[in-house]
Amino acid sequence: MLLLLTAAPAWGSGGLTTSSAPAPILATLTVQTAKVASLPAGFWGADVRPYYPLSTGTAALLNSTPVTTLRWPGGATGDDYNYTANRLYYNGGTYYSPPTNESQFVAFCRSVACQAILELPGEVDDPATAAYYVSYTLHNLHFSPAYWEIGNEPAQWTHFGIPWANWSTSQSVNATPGSYARVVQSYIAAIRAVAPTAAFVGLPGVGTGGYNEATWIRATVALNGPNLSAVAIHVYPAGGAPAGSNQTAASFLGTLTGNGALPARLPTDRAAISAACPACPPIRLLVTELGSGTQGGPFARYMAGYADMVYLAAEMAQAISAGVPNVDLFAWQSTYNGSLLAANGTTSRSFGLYSQMFPLLQPVVMNATLSGAPGSVFLAATRDLGNSTYTLLVVNANTTAGVQFNLPSFGVPLGGAGAAWTWQPTVGGGPQLTTWSSASARTWTLGPESVLVLEL
Repeated sequence: MLLLLTAAPAWGSGGLTTSSAPAPILATLTVQTAKVASLPAGFWGADVRPYYPLSTGTAALLNSTPVTTLRWPGGATGDDYNYTANRLYYNGGTYYSPPTNESQFVAFCRSVACQAILELPGEVDDPATAAYYVSYTLHNLHFSPAYWEIGNEPAQWTHFGIPWANWSTSQSVNATPGSYARVVQSYIAAIRAVAPTAAFVGLPGVGTGGYNEATWIRATVALNGPNLSAVAIHVYPAGGAPAGSNQTAASFLGTLTGNGALPARLPTDRAAISAACPACPPIRLLVTELGSGTQGGPFARYMAGYADMVYLAAEMAQAISAGVPNVDLFAWQSTYNGSLLAANGTTSRSFGLYSQMFPLLQPVVMNATLSGAPGSVFLAATRDLGNSTYTLLVVNANTTAGVQFNLPSFGVPLGGAGAAWTWQPTVGGGPQLTTWSSASARTWTLGPESVLVLEL
C-alpha cells in the first residue's frame, strides 16, 4: 500500500504561526507500507564501561529504554583490560582496578536480559590470553555473548604486539589492514579451540572515521570471511572541527550529511564486504560505537547542549532507514557528552529520546520520503507486525527552516487516533505529548531543530 500525504497550507496542532516566524516549508510525505527491513530486538545498544558501578537502579533506567545489546568493556578499554585480574593498563605498565568487573557485568546483563558484545584485547596481539578469557567467561561465569570482538580501532594502536607491562608513551607501533587481518585469523584459531561455536566481529571500527575504512574491511574479510559473523564501524560524523574554526550549530548539524555520516559510508562498506568474500554467508555490518563528534574543540558546546540530542535522533533515523542491524551508543555512562548517563549518574537529554520517544518505534521498517522539505530533515517510518500501529520519526536538523506536512490519518484503520511526542528547542527539558481521536486530516509542523514521533 502507498500512502501519499500532501502538504497543506494551514498550520495544525504541531505548531503555531507567529508574525515574526518565517513560514514553514511545505513538503509531501510518502510512505510505502510494505516491509523493507526489520528492526531486530538487538538493534538498540550501548557501550557499558567498567568505570562505573552497575546497580538495580541502573538496571531500572536501562529497562526504561529499548536497549538490549551491551558492548563491554566499551571502546578503547577493550584493548587495555585484563578480564580475570580486573585491571586496566596504562602506559608504563601501571594499572587501575575499576569498580565493575566482568562477573558483575555478566550478572547485570542477565538481570536486564541483554545480549552482549565482549571485546578482547587485540593490541597486545596475544591469542592465547584471549582464548583464556573466552574459556573463563564460558566455563567459570557460564556466560556466552552474542559476539566476541577483537580489539578496538586498530588504526589508533601505538603498542601493537607489546605486552601491557612494557607499554610506554614513547611507543608508536601500529597495525596495518593486513597485519590486523592476521591478528583476527590467529585469535579465531585460538578461540575456536575452546569455543567452537563462537561468533566473531572481525573489525572493531577503524579509528579514522570513514577514511580508508573500506580497505580495512576488505583486508579483514578477505582473510577471515567464512569465520566472521559481522564487522563493525564507529560513527562520529562531526569528528573534531578544525582548531580555531568558528563553528555554528548549523555547521555541526550539517555534518549529518557529510562523508563521515552513515548514508555516505554504509554503501561503500557493504560493497567492500561483498567484494572481499562474495561466496560468504551474509556478514552483518554493525555500528558498535555511535555519537556526534569527538570531545573538545569548536563543536564541544554543541555536543554539550540541545543540538546533540537532535543530532542523535537524526543518526538513529538514518540507521533505521538503512536497515542497520545494531547500533551501540557511546556510551551508557561516561564523561562523553553524548552518553545516556553522565559520570555522576544523572540522565541526559539523549536519555529522554531513549526512554520516551524511541520505545514507540515498531519492528517493521518501511520506505518513507519527505519531498520538498528543507535540507537536513531525516525520516524513519515503522509499523508493527499486525499492521495495527504505525510510527513516524521526523527530525528537523535545519536551524532556520520549519517543515510542514499533512497527515490524513496515515491510511490505517484506527479512526485517526494517535499520539505525538514533540521536542522543540523552546521546550528543552523534554518531549511534549499530544493525543487525538479525530479521524480528520491533521497538518503537522516541525520547527527548526525539533524532533517528532507520531504514533497512530
